[in-house]
Amino acid sequence: MSAVLENLKTPKSSESETTPELPDASVLEDRTPEWIRTTPTSALFVLLIGVVFAVLANRPLWHTDLWDHLNYGQNIIETRTVSDTEPLMHLCRGVRMINIPWLAQIGMAAINNRFGLTGLQFTYGSLIALCLAVIAWRTVRMSHSAIGGIIACAIFLKVNLDQLLVIRPQLVGVLFYCVVVAWMFARQKHSRLSWIAMPLMYALWANIHGSFSMGLMLMGLAGIGRFGDVFVISKSLRVAVQDRDFHRTILLTQLCATAALLNPAGFAIYPEVFNVAGNPNIGSMYEWDALTLRSAQGQSFVAVALLAFIAIKLSPRRMHCGEMLALVLTGLLAMWSGRMLNWWAPIAGIVVGTHLIAAMRKTTAWLKNPQPGNPTGLWTVVNMGLVWIFFAFTSFGVHVIHGRVPDAQKMVSTETPLATVAFLDSTENLPRGISFVPAEWAGYVMNRGPGSVQPMVNLHVHLIPEQVWNDYIRLVNGPGDWSSLMDEYGINMAIVDKDRQSGLTKRIRENADWTAKYEDRQAVVFIRNKEI
Repeated sequence: MSAVLENLKTPKSSESETTPELPDASVLEDRTPEWIRTTPTSALFVLLIGVVFAVLANRPLWHTDLWDHLNYGQNIIETRTVSDTEPLMHLCRGVRMINIPWLAQIGMAAINNRFGLTGLQFTYGSLIALCLAVIAWRTVRMSHSAIGGIIACAIFLKVNLDQLLVIRPQLVGVLFYCVVVAWMFARQKHSRLSWIAMPLMYALWANIHGSFSMGLMLMGLAGIGRFGDVFVISKSLRVAVQDRDFHRTILLTQLCATAALLNPAGFAIYPEVFNVAGNPNIGSMYEWDALTLRSAQGQSFVAVALLAFIAIKLSPRRMHCGEMLALVLTGLLAMWSGRMLNWWAPIAGIVVGTHLIAAMRKTTAWLKNPQPGNPTGLWTVVNMGLVWIFFAFTSFGVHVIHGRVPDAQKMVSTETPLATVAFLDSTENLPRGISFVPAEWAGYVMNRGPGSVQPMVNLHVHLIPEQVWNDYIRLVNGPGDWSSLMDEYGINMAIVDKDRQSGLTKRIRENADWTAKYEDRQAVVFIRNKEI
């Protein structure tokens, strides 16, 4: 009996053997797959880029190009064909059309049909955020400094802000171009992934925007730059010509150029890129003007160019020939046309961010020995939480999570003629025939207004006959013969922007043959008293 009682009093095993020990944090961390771990630096960039994304994804949509692209995309969806002639504008019927961004237009129209304007806002913010992520990633990899990545992103946004204001297929082209820039600055350019992903990207790019040609140019400069680097080091033309990386870069460029032929127009897509840029109607578009110091874009360009020169001069890093060629050539193109800032800004940002940090590292102690953060699963959780928070703060996030859609006035720019189009929709028996509508408003009027309204022009100016476009520009300026021009085109209704077309507004208002049927702070709708 005493033995039994003793066994009851004495445990068969110690407490440490019966109670499982909780693993410490390091043991838990070791069980996290390595590929999913992220660093504190990544969380910093998710935070900063997320703020930019949230702001842009809630920004009102611009009132110009977006609506024209939606109209063409909707036409393709409805007809299930990519027209080889202009399908929407009455005065452009029969004009040959190679619609390079047809796939982007379908995507934009499909997003609008499924999610509405909040989906377009979300897409707009996402594309710019991805551009910043690619630029930051490449700059941090090169400079080994988060500050360098922040500088590169800030320069990209500052220099290119005016070009990023409008949502259009070009934004996808800018993202793909940033990928090519990151590839060009990489040490290892010819991984297995590059040989597969780059041609696939170009096959998609050539159906989204004509800027694929800028990507090919950049790849060609990378090949020329490799040739130049080897020649400078070896002092031998034969060694440079026989360099393996030079051959592989040229071969990859050719493969990507061939992949771009996978589009409805085939080889005709290449001359079309130059035809659009060289179209005489483009000359009247202010965004294609050369940069000047009188503009904010020109001032930003000069400031960053000087900063790049100083950073390169002071930096101990060697700048490769291809990088210098790309920086200088795209800079010259940007000076020729402000629209080309899209292709200079990513390069300038990475160059300044990388070389400025390298120059500062010579004299700044805390930059000399950068210590990379330890990647952990905890930071991955933090990043995922930040992504969800920023998503929830967008109008699209509110739409998806709560089912609430903001008013249309909050989702489009103040320049959008909402009230004017509402008047047109509510008016019966509008005048027939061609109507004078500002080109900037034509896309929105066709998209949201009555189908009977046929604007004289839209912003696809390269498709408009030169004489028609010239006559439109003359009408905008309110010439003395405005009435005869209106008669020539059979215009019975004129929608006039009071601020930008004040001269024409005054002339029509003073003419007894026309009556102002509607007027607000923004526009006047004049209708001819007796149709012609």
